[in-house]
Amino acid sequence: MADVVIIGAGHAGVAAAAQLHKRDANLSICLISNEQPLPYHRPPLSKKALFDELLPLELLQAEGFYQAQNIHLQRGATVTHIDRTQRQVTLADGQVLTYTQLIIATGSSLRPMPVAGGERAMGVYNYADIQQLGPRLQAAHNILVIGGGFIGCEIAAGALKLGKNVSLLVSGPRLLRKSIAPAMGEQVTQLHKHSGMHIHTNCHVSHLDDDGVHTNQGVFSGDLIIAGVGANPNIELAKQAGLTIDGGIVVDAFGQTSDTHTYAVGDVASMPLQGKTQRLESIQNANDQAQSVANNIVSHRQNEPARAYNPVPWFWSDQGDLKLQMAGLNDVSAEQKILASDSDTRMTAVQFSKGVMTGVDTLNMPGNHLAARKLLAMSVDITWDMVQDHNQDLKQLFKKLR
Repeated sequence: MADVVIIGAGHAGVAAAAQLHKRDANLSICLISNEQPLPYHRPPLSKKALFDELLPLELLQAEGFYQAQNIHLQRGATVTHIDRTQRQVTLADGQVLTYTQLIIATGSSLRPMPVAGGERAMGVYNYADIQQLGPRLQAAHNILVIGGGFIGCEIAAGALKLGKNVSLLVSGPRLLRKSIAPAMGEQVTQLHKHSGMHIHTNCHVSHLDDDGVHTNQGVFSGDLIIAGVGANPNIELAKQAGLTIDGGIVVDAFGQTSDTHTYAVGDVASMPLQGKTQRLESIQNANDQAQSVANNIVSHRQNEPARAYNPVPWFWSDQGDLKLQMAGLNDVSAEQKILASDSDTRMTAVQFSKGVMTGVDTLNMPGNHLAARKLLAMSVDITWDMVQDHNQDLKQLFKKLR
């Protein structure tokens, strides 16, 4: 029997395990990974590992960490069943683990291309994907990438830096249409075009076959086809266990599911945030929410009050020479203001809802990003007039308000 069983050994699962031990070194913790490698960082897979012939794997923790922290790490193990009544999980090899508290950190899985022949396009989500795709990418010359989100843009930019001929097929009018301010999306699109990337906007894929990718703009062919069309939360175990699902596993502000002994963290969790239930797919949220839940579990065991999780979300994407950083929840329909800049490769877009700043997107301006995170975390309504009063300098505004 384990005090806490954690299903999933990505960023959220490992962060939860580490924080549990930090709060209570006597806890017995079982961390279950369905992958054979030691738990590793995922962002570098699409940002740099894919483009390195050595396919480097950046570990979250060294192997000795888990034993030293009293964390029983089971690798290459798949959970097939959760019994909430008996508080047990069953593994594919027949092993049964009993728990006091359960944390579900199953993350997401690559979303397949939803068209006929979609399986012909390779994807990037885990290290096994990189191992398959890496050698083919090195050998290819003409590469087709489908999808204008973060993953598609990162892969296309990385392949371009390797000297490949890259075509990027985008269903919308610009890159990152759902992720960043429209003006910044347009700017990023133009910068990638100027770097030599062939970007086809408003391009809708109908099917894939031996001839290539069939679209409303004709047939595109290449040595290698890669798709980055999003990911789906791994909710199957939670559904089987009868937990409440709404886009992901529904949790309250303390990370608890509809079962008092079960928590969910990371990409798979649908949490209350800014008046609605939603998932956050980010490393920041995976780490921070996992630590919050671990703290709450220990607090519960020690009859102490739990603390609600109320983050200022932030995200980032490295695309060739472009570093995009986002703070707050993006709403492309909100009012957008572009701050003055001295270069077309540097931009800050500030988002306002009902006159109050709710998000900031930056391009190659890390100082503004850090200031934005601090400003959004303050209990002060930031208005456009306040930004203008400080020469549109977010760092200066934060120094005045702190």
